[in-house]
Amino acid sequence: MGEATGTRFWVGASTKGVIGTAARGIRSLDISADGGATLGEPIDVGPNPMFLAVSPATGVLGVVHELTEGEVSTWTVEGETLAPFGLRGATGAADPCHLAFDEAGGLIFTANYSGARVSVHHAAPDAPADVALSADFTGTGANPERQESSHPHQAVVDSARDQLLVPDLGSDRVRVLALDALPAAFDHDDRRDIVMHAGAGPRHLVIAGDLAITANELDRTASIIDLVEGREIAWFPIGDDVEPRGVGCSAIRLTRGGIVLIGDRDADALRGLRFDPEARTLELVATIPTGGRHPRDLELTHDERFALVADQGSDSIAVIALDAAGIPTNVVGVVETPAPACLARV
Repeated sequence: MGEATGTRFWVGASTKGVIGTAARGIRSLDISADGGATLGEPIDVGPNPMFLAVSPATGVLGVVHELTEGEVSTWTVEGETLAPFGLRGATGAADPCHLAFDEAGGLIFTANYSGARVSVHHAAPDAPADVALSADFTGTGANPERQESSHPHQAVVDSARDQLLVPDLGSDRVRVLALDALPAAFDHDDRRDIVMHAGAGPRHLVIAGDLAITANELDRTASIIDLVEGREIAWFPIGDDVEPRGVGCSAIRLTRGGIVLIGDRDADALRGLRFDPEARTLELVATIPTGGRHPRDLELTHDERFALVADQGSDSIAVIALDAAGIPTNVVGVVETPAPACLARV
């Protein structure tokens, strides 16, 4: 679906039923220009397809299977039909929770949460998906229960600086890996890492020019990072109106109007913060309860009239209206689907 008619998403989900009801696969979800929703039937792509991404260059769908022995798979999309694009392969580490394609769509980077590793895979029909290259991390943080070791939670390609940014919840760092030697080498030098404030637990980030904004899971803050200088500038609370439950911030998005949207699992809400890139500040401007539980992921429609929030714990996706500036205003619809964990926009 194009911007004029609506936006298509693929919904990743848990097939284990640990949080929410066990799903039977991934599903397409079409959101029309007026916020109406059409949900496709489940498609079995393998166990626990918790995070999905679509390559803008090739249209290939990538899936990480969040398992003790992690897996990644790739698929071609023809309407409502999926076909294997490459072989399903192992990530070589436990609990992959995020993946990203490089600009050309030929490589996939997976963040393995429990395995303390970023693995690199070829995305081609004649290439195995098994690990081509990898980088392993060590480190701990201030929270002994949640930061006992490195926990890479996301992989973000920073094309302007030819690097990969990896928020590491376990070590209070954003790992920085150079991409200029790929596909021959993929090396990590921890001297390039961006050190965050103690106990932050950075989970996901968005890039805004020479700055980045992180959603910090553990201390319910959002940080602004200078990517040129490689340092954290400041951090701001996302809301102090609820008691922390230890799960805090989840996904983060940035609207064209400069509003940072963050899922808040402590409050079961969507937070909106106004980003001022000149002053380098964030200001809370909206809190919208989703009506569900455990908002794990969120995404925007192409026209940015709506934000979708995947409430894994309540088997639902909230459709939330945004005003002209991108500030969330109210829930306009709810889509029922088992244990939604990811919203991958086509």
